[in-house]
Amino acid sequence: MTAPHVLRNGRGMRVAVSGHDAGLQSWWAPDRYGRMADVLAVSPHAAHRQAGWQCEDAADASLRLRLSREGLYVRLHYQLSDDGSLRIECEAVADSVFCIGLPAPSFNLQGRGAGVGDHVLRLAADRYRPGGAAQGGPHDVAGSAFDFRQPAPLGARLAWPALAGQEGFRHDFFLAGGGRLQEAARVADPASGRVLRYSSAQAGLQLRSDARGICLAAQDLELQPGRAARVTLLYRLGVQDIDAFDISEPISMALNK
Repeated sequence: MTAPHVLRNGRGMRVAVSGHDAGLQSWWAPDRYGRMADVLAVSPHAAHRQAGWQCEDAADASLRLRLSREGLYVRLHYQLSDDGSLRIECEAVADSVFCIGLPAPSFNLQGRGAGVGDHVLRLAADRYRPGGAAQGGPHDVAGSAFDFRQPAPLGARLAWPALAGQEGFRHDFFLAGGGRLQEAARVADPASGRVLRYSSAQAGLQLRSDARGICLAAQDLELQPGRAARVTLLYRLGVQDIDAFDISEPISMALNK
């Protein structure tokens, strides 16, 4: 088993990246009191990641990986900054039509083992579609359980009739704007004070959640023969005071158990 590469910044954060499949294995980050915890849950996309990556260059806060196989060439660059930002740059080219999944870490801002029902999500998306639905156009989020344009707890939304009996979200969201790197989503945990900001230039994202984790996943990268494709993602972890939380719906502690 290939040992993970560990990135470090000046705030004591540590991010472990698998040298085998280029996925994130852990991310140790402080809460509002400076206590460290691993805020990564088990990734729901773990079984679909490409294996066979090779390290091109590694430093304390930077890592370059390469995947080369017949007809496909991919490079990933991870950069961890002192402001808590993990920048992921991907460049890929293929000899034929090909679709690759980008890194999609699943987070639990309280730490592994806790629930995420009280995690508060704000999502700059005005349309959504159930994940995997190939037919039909996207739906307007207005007035629905999928409207996160104002912050709302995940657990409270799962109690809505539209999501009755579901353990989490499996939906695609379409962002307002796009084309330039900008904040698309924000997840906050009132208990720890940790806040995750997700930025992308893509036109959409995939929201995946269960009782123990929430994943803000980039859209798959669709490659056309001989044409290089590039994409940049940014996950930024920080903290904020409980009084700064803007929550539009009550938090239900029962849904977090």
